[in-house]
Amino acid sequence: MPRRRSIWRGQPKVEPEVHIVERHMQLVKKCFTMTNVMLEGGKEIDLLAVNPISGTKYHIEVRVAIGKGFRLRLIDTQTKDGRKHRRGMDTLNEIKFSHPTVAKAVTEIFGTSGYRKVLVVWDVEDDRVVEQAKSVYGIEIWKISDLINQLTQEVSTKSYRDDVLRTLQLQKSCQFLNRFLKEA
Repeated sequence: MPRRRSIWRGQPKVEPEVHIVERHMQLVKKCFTMTNVMLEGGKEIDLLAVNPISGTKYHIEVRVAIGKGFRLRLIDTQTKDGRKHRRGMDTLNEIKFSHPTVAKAVTEIFGTSGYRKVLVVWDVEDDRVVEQAKSVYGIEIWKISDLINQLTQEVSTKSYRDDVLRTLQLQKSCQFLNRFLKEA
C-alpha cells in the first residue's frame, strides 16, 4: 500500500506570536482554532477561533513588533513616496478585516457574519486607540503582553511538549525560584 502524504506538508509554519495567541485561545478562552487560513490573492487569515460552549467566534489578526516603530495608531502615516506604514487602524482594517476576500471567507467558514474581530498588538500609540478601534471599526485591540500573562497563569505543572507552553512554564518556574531564593 502506498504511503499517504500529510496534507499539512508544505504549509507555512505559524509565526511564534500567532502560536502564542492560538494557545491562549485554546487554554484560556477554551476555543477550537484554525491558523494560517490561506485565501486567494495572497490574502491570509492569522487565526479563527470558536468557543464550542458559548458559540463565540473570533477572527484574530496578529501584528506584533516590539520596537517603538510599531505602536498602533488610529490613522496610518505614509513614507515620503506615499506608501503606508501599515500601523494605522484604517489601513489594518482595510487589509486584514474588511477586504472583500477576507470578509467573505470568514463568513463562509463561520456560517455567519456575527463574529468578533480582534487585532493583537504589542503596544498602542495612546489608550484612546483601543476605544476608537472598537467604536469606529468594530475591532477589539488586545495586547500580547496581557495574553502572555494570562497564558502563563494557566499553564500548570504537567509537562508540555508544545514549545510555547513549555517556555512559559519554565519562565514561570524561574520566577518562582528567584522569589524563593530572595526570601531565603
